[in-house]
Amino acid sequence: MDIQYMIEIFPRFLLVIPITILIVVLSAIFGLMLSIPVAAIRIRKIPVLSQMMGAYISFTRSTPILLQLFLFFFGLPVLLQLIGFDIMKIDAITAAVACLIVFNGAYMSEVLRPAYLAIEKGQHEAAESLGYTPFQKMKTVIIPQMAPIALPGLGNAIIHLIHDSSLVFAIGVVDIMGMATIMSGDTFGMKQVEVFLTVALIYWGISMISEQLIRLLERRKKKVLKNTGYKLKEEEAGYSV
Repeated sequence: MDIQYMIEIFPRFLLVIPITILIVVLSAIFGLMLSIPVAAIRIRKIPVLSQMMGAYISFTRSTPILLQLFLFFFGLPVLLQLIGFDIMKIDAITAAVACLIVFNGAYMSEVLRPAYLAIEKGQHEAAESLGYTPFQKMKTVIIPQMAPIALPGLGNAIIHLIHDSSLVFAIGVVDIMGMATIMSGDTFGMKQVEVFLTVALIYWGISMISEQLIRLLERRKKKVLKNTGYKLKEEEAGYSV
C-alpha cells in the first residue's frame, strides 16, 4: 500500500469534487421540488394523474439508475427533437442532473407522503377552525410537524444520491469516479487499490458531512415541532373559549 501516492493524487481529486457536489446539490434541490407536487397528487388521489405518478415512481424505483442515466443521455436529445428542438447531443452533466432529479423526485415523494399522512387529522381541523388559509396551515402547522418525520428519510435520500452520483462517469462526466478511472488507466492498473481507496475516503467524508448537517436540522426541527404543537393547542383553546 503506497500511502505517499495517495497523498500525491489527492489534490487532483480536489479539482473534480466541486463537480460531484454541484450534481448532488442541484439534484437534491430540484428533486425535492419535484417530489412535492408528486406527493400532493398521490395524497389527494387525483384521478389519472395519481395513477401516472404511481407508474412514474414504480418505473424509477424498479430500474437501475445506471440504465436511467443511459436513457437520459442518449434518449433526451431524441425526445427534444420530437418536440421541435434540433439537438443532436446533450451535455453529460446536464443529462446526469436531469436523470438524478427525476430519480430522486420519485424517491423523496415517497418520504414526504407518509410524513404528511402521519400528521393527526385534529391538527388540520384545529388550523381550519382558527381560520388559517391552506397556505398558512401548511406553513405554520403541517410543514413544521412534517419536517422532523421526513428529515431522516430525506437524509437517507441525499446519502443515496451521493452514492448514485458516482455512476455518472459512465456517460462521460469527469467527477470523482471519472478522475479515478483516468488515474487507474494512467498507471495501467498498477495503483488501483490506492486510487479507489482514496476515492472511498473522499465519498466517506462527503457523506459524513451531509449526515451531520441532516442531524443538525433534525435537532432544530424537533424543537420547532414542540413549540408549534404547544402554540397551536394554546390558540385552539383560546379560540374555543
